[in-house]
Amino acid sequence: MPTVPAGASSTPTAGERSLAHLPVGMFAIVMGVGGISLAWFRADQAFGWSLAVNDALAWLGLAALAAAAVAYGAKVTRHPSAAVAEWGHPVKAAFVATLPVSMMVLAAAFLPASDTVSAWLWWPGAALQFVVTVLVMRTWIADARVQAVHVHPAWFIPVVGNLVAPLAGVAHAPAEICWYFFGVGAVFWVGLLPVVLSRLFLEGVMPWRLAPTLAILVAPPAVAASAWVRLGGSWEDPLAMMLLGVVVFQLALLASQAAALRKVPFAVSAWAYTFPLAAAASALLAAYEAGATAFAAWVGAVALVVATALVIGLGWRTCVAVARGELLAAEG
Repeated sequence: MPTVPAGASSTPTAGERSLAHLPVGMFAIVMGVGGISLAWFRADQAFGWSLAVNDALAWLGLAALAAAAVAYGAKVTRHPSAAVAEWGHPVKAAFVATLPVSMMVLAAAFLPASDTVSAWLWWPGAALQFVVTVLVMRTWIADARVQAVHVHPAWFIPVVGNLVAPLAGVAHAPAEICWYFFGVGAVFWVGLLPVVLSRLFLEGVMPWRLAPTLAILVAPPAVAASAWVRLGGSWEDPLAMMLLGVVVFQLALLASQAAALRKVPFAVSAWAYTFPLAAAASALLAAYEAGATAFAAWVGAVALVVATALVIGLGWRTCVAVARGELLAAEG
């Protein structure tokens, strides 16, 4: 587990604050809120509730997206060299994908309430996802600075984004486009998995700021299962059942590390917990609605509760961080 440096959670001094340090990974906040909106919709469907929590969360996610886009747009305008350096950074480049993924997650969250809003989010999100996937993977291949130690679970974000696309894409795009995204996401998730596991097993512990990204291992099988069903598959298919089994294992593995992860100081990367847990809850509750055993309902409900608590807690802590200027501090 990560070694936490002394003073890692201290508030930055005024001299350390700059818009140039605003992380592109802040769009993971939108992914978390949008993901939990989808999970609550699945809970309503699975248990026959009519809470409409998902609608409120979807609009909250849209507001968060607008705020994040304005803030990061200001960084790009005022500090373009810092933004370009971030986009090509061996460690940080993967987080660029949080922008298009957040748009497509919100597109799926809005689908039950507004097909128009969903479409307006999905099409630019999907186009940007295509571009970002190509550019990020080019960086991994062509940049001589990239070494095994730079690999971390957030490298899955550009891949998972492709798997997210069909969730709302089936309502907006031709089938071949949705299958394109699913194919890229599935093939490169399987291909990238041994690379990430090799780094985790053989290259030492994760830096404390990246420790929350361990939760991202939950997301690919959960999103892939949901996308498979959206594309015409069934929760009773062997593929979907196998993927759900991997989700349950990854949840158990993450839970086994909870005691150590709780000691990690707050950083924006902590939002990496939220979307994977929400995606797991969505998949398991949807499977239960389709006829899976009560075990899926229990695990999905626990994941939903934990993800909701994390969104609330991290939302409050992020507001505190904004007030203190912590998001504008250079990483130590």
